[in-house]
Amino acid sequence: MDFPNRTILVVDDDPAILEMISDGLIDNRFEVITASTPDEVPEKIRNKNIAFALLDFDLGYQKKNGIQLGIELSDEIKDLIVVIMTGYHNIKYALEAMRSYRFHYMIKPFRIDQIISLFERAIHELELRKENELLKKQISNLKKEIEELRALLKDIRPQEASLSVAAKERELRNKIKSQKALNSYQRHKDSPSAKD
Repeated sequence: MDFPNRTILVVDDDPAILEMISDGLIDNRFEVITASTPDEVPEKIRNKNIAFALLDFDLGYQKKNGIQLGIELSDEIKDLIVVIMTGYHNIKYALEAMRSYRFHYMIKPFRIDQIISLFERAIHELELRKENELLKKQISNLKKEIEELRALLKDIRPQEASLSVAAKERELRNKIKSQKALNSYQRHKDSPSAKD
C-alpha cells in the first residue's frame, strides 16, 4: 500500500528502542520524528503533518503515559492513527485504549514489517469509516429531500383535486351543452315547419 502521508511520530523513553524503530521506518521510506518524553512532542511536531503516532505506553514519566499523550494528540490532529507499544504486563490498558479511543496496539518485541502492516490496516479502516460517514450524510440528505417532496405533494394534491373537479365540471357542462344542442336540432328537425 502506498501511504498518502508517511510522517510518523515515535515516542519512547528507551534510546535503543527509539533508534531501532526509527532506523527501520526510515529504511521503509517513512519520515520519522522521535521524542523521548511527552514534553518534547509539541515542539517537535509543530508545523508537521503527522499521519501516525507510535507511542510507548510506559514512558517512564509520572505525569503522562502513552495513552494520555495519544488522547491529546488525537484531539489536536484529525484522523491521526495512534499505536500504543506495550509489554504484556500492560496489555489490559492497551485493550481499553483500543475500545475507548480506537487506538491500535503492538506488543513488544515486534518487527518493523508488523508496524507497517498495522498502519495499512488502520488506513483501510479509516477510509471505510470516512466512506461510512459519507454514506450516512447522503442517506440523511436523501431523507430530508423525501420529507420535502412529501410536504410539497401535500400542498399540490388539494390543488390537483380542485383542478380535476373543475375539469370534470367543464366536461359535464360541455356534454350538457352538446346534448341541449342535439335535442334542439332534433326538435327542429322533427317540427312540421322543418318538414315543409
